[in-house]
Amino acid sequence: MMLFVAVVKHSGIFEYLAVKSAKIAKGDPWKMMIVFIIITALLSALLDNVTTVLLVGPMTFAITKAMDLNPVPYIMTQILASNIGGGTATLIGDPPNIMIGSATGLSFVDFLVNDGLIVIVVMIATIFAFKLIYKKKLIATPEAMKAVMDMDEKALIKDKSLLTKSVVMIVLIVAGFSLHGVLHMESSIIALTGAVIMIIIGKQNVE
Repeated sequence: MMLFVAVVKHSGIFEYLAVKSAKIAKGDPWKMMIVFIIITALLSALLDNVTTVLLVGPMTFAITKAMDLNPVPYIMTQILASNIGGGTATLIGDPPNIMIGSATGLSFVDFLVNDGLIVIVVMIATIFAFKLIYKKKLIATPEAMKAVMDMDEKALIKDKSLLTKSVVMIVLIVAGFSLHGVLHMESSIIALTGAVIMIIIGKQNVE
């Protein structure tokens, strides 16, 4: 999945999602944090948590700098969201999950069914906890909020063709993980196949 992300990131999809998230929150620092938490958790569940934070983090720094906000609360919440949302909820979110799944025969769906509800409850509790900790510290001027709303997320898409291929491949890989028991294929085979196909069709530097 890290190989897969290494190709996908060249499309600009992660930068697009970060700016789009900030605009969905209308530049409101607190709402922005909640959207970032949800986006990070979802990406971590489908890709892997370390890579997700490394990709979303730099854009978070850029947005918080533009708004003159402290980036630490955002990075802290993204790290927790990544570990809770991806590292716990799915088979592929974290290496230990993959090892547990391989050793016990648990599938992608097994992880999602057994951990999904717990993860949602913990995520909600985490958001409330951070609201108590950071709510009063997350204040932005109207000018700063306007600066975010003026950002053009579409300009951050570097390769539209690669973006389309990436979205299609993500859907196919997740479908493969969900059906790997029916297909009688190890999740590692599905992930490696997706990575190889992405490297070929993505036309990026193989090294």
